[in-house]
Amino acid sequence: MREQSALLQGSFAISGIGRQIFDYAFENLKELLEDEDLRVREASSWALYRLSVNEDGCQRMVEGGIPEFMILSFIGHSEPKDIQYTDAQYLTYLLEAFVNITFSDAGIETLLGRDAIKQFNKIIGEDFAREKLQDKFPKIAELCLRVIGNMSINHMGKEECIEHKIIATSFVYLALSEDRSYEDALNTSLILMSTSIHLEGKNQIVD
Repeated sequence: MREQSALLQGSFAISGIGRQIFDYAFENLKELLEDEDLRVREASSWALYRLSVNEDGCQRMVEGGIPEFMILSFIGHSEPKDIQYTDAQYLTYLLEAFVNITFSDAGIETLLGRDAIKQFNKIIGEDFAREKLQDKFPKIAELCLRVIGNMSINHMGKEECIEHKIIATSFVYLALSEDRSYEDALNTSLILMSTSIHLEGKNQIVD
């Protein structure tokens, strides 16, 4: 029943009229996002991703304080001791939503100061995620790089990227290899371009 509830809300997200109900549905989705049943968590993260596809949906999420709750849930399920292969789709939906939310400064600001960049950096730079997520890791790493790239355009986002030494971590995704995708190279280039505007960013690139 809870899974169906989240799926139904997600089906309304593509409609302008349907999106109006989310102001009343957010509290329910917050609860479902931390449900003990993985299927329910996946359904609720899918509903939030669907809502984020539209600019109006992103605005409603920002005004409702939803990204702040989403990143807490994301971090909680992607820590080394907690991350599971079965959580990959749930994490992917949340990351896809973050990509859309961070197209605006207002969206980026909801994730600043909440260890979002620190966590994304940990996922792309440490072996635990690659080992646990296996074949799901490349897509999750790609999305982490994309969100970091979006956030790096913002001044404070740039500062956080430099603080957590994103340049050194992401640079390996530019190296030509069988695992590197075009999207990885593009996202990493965006990060390097944005952070190089900052003096300390320049210094980290040179180092």
